[in-house]
Amino acid sequence: MKTSTLPPRRQARGFTLVEMIGVLAVLAILGAIVAENVLTRMRDAARKAEATTLNTLAKTLQDSVIRTKYIPAPTNLAGIVAADLAQPVSRITHNAAGNPRWFWLDPQCQVGASPSTLPYTQTAQGSVRPQRVRLAVISSVGAPLPARTSGPTQAEFDSVWNAPLNTLPSALSGWAGLVDDLKIQRLDAGTLFCRVILENVDFYYPAPYSVESTNTLTSVPVGSRREFWLLTGTVLNFHYADNSLQGREYLMEDVGYTFENGRWGRYLRYGPNRSNGWFGEMVDRFLAAPPPPGYTRRYATQQWVIDAMYQFLYCFGQWSLDNFYGGPPWPHIPGYEQASAGSQGLQDYSSDLLIYR
Repeated sequence: MKTSTLPPRRQARGFTLVEMIGVLAVLAILGAIVAENVLTRMRDAARKAEATTLNTLAKTLQDSVIRTKYIPAPTNLAGIVAADLAQPVSRITHNAAGNPRWFWLDPQCQVGASPSTLPYTQTAQGSVRPQRVRLAVISSVGAPLPARTSGPTQAEFDSVWNAPLNTLPSALSGWAGLVDDLKIQRLDAGTLFCRVILENVDFYYPAPYSVESTNTLTSVPVGSRREFWLLTGTVLNFHYADNSLQGREYLMEDVGYTFENGRWGRYLRYGPNRSNGWFGEMVDRFLAAPPPPGYTRRYATQQWVIDAMYQFLYCFGQWSLDNFYGGPPWPHIPGYEQASAGSQGLQDYSSDLLIYR
């Protein structure tokens, strides 16, 4: 009888307790690493999302100010932005972590006619030079900001406004949160204004203008000068001396206008592109002159005389280029005929200014 030559069968054995504990320890370490990495990514995503949201709030407020010509007080800012974004006010006053945001205004803000502070509603009078119209929105995606019952002091606001990136302002020195969780959005609304200078050098007429389409007509008195600030995008309307509309400008930069001879000019006297010379000054005086005492006009005006003079000078100059060819006995030569007609027109219009009553 043959016996089996197969090796004896080994019995299966399981993990020992020590091995099991080792495996679990490795899994726990790997899990902690993965969890920490996930949490870090989530915190970074929350920080980036809050920074983007605050930038959107500032851009929305800026667009609202330019469109409505109104800057709200910090207490009403959230409602204005929420309406424009079609969001609940709570989504503006609180971030995604549920922490409240702070809306701060520079305590030294000056804007308006007094000057005063916010809120500011633009009128035809505009504003004095805006100063420190600065708004800051402060938010934390980590530990909540400490509760406050009042606005910032000047020192507190300046510390927030001037805080370098990833530094803790002195106004939050007692806050227990992480600097990386703190997000600050700044908006200098003073940069949204354009400087406007209107000067009236007319001898006889006030200089009428209006702002937007809903404002009533306003005038700069004779010999006066107005300097004020209007929000970017404002429509500034210019009117002739008879109050009819001359033109309008959509403000995108600082501007200066002069009113003279019953109409507006683009620049101040002696400013850019304003060089009339002595002859131009004489023309300005002639156009602004009133009728002589005891005389009346039938139909001519100073402007018609200037136009006739220009016509005569131009035609005479052109005739000279043809060596003054023409005249008797050839009166119908074009150069001579046009110069002669210009001379006669100048005589007719100018003499009409001196008709005795």
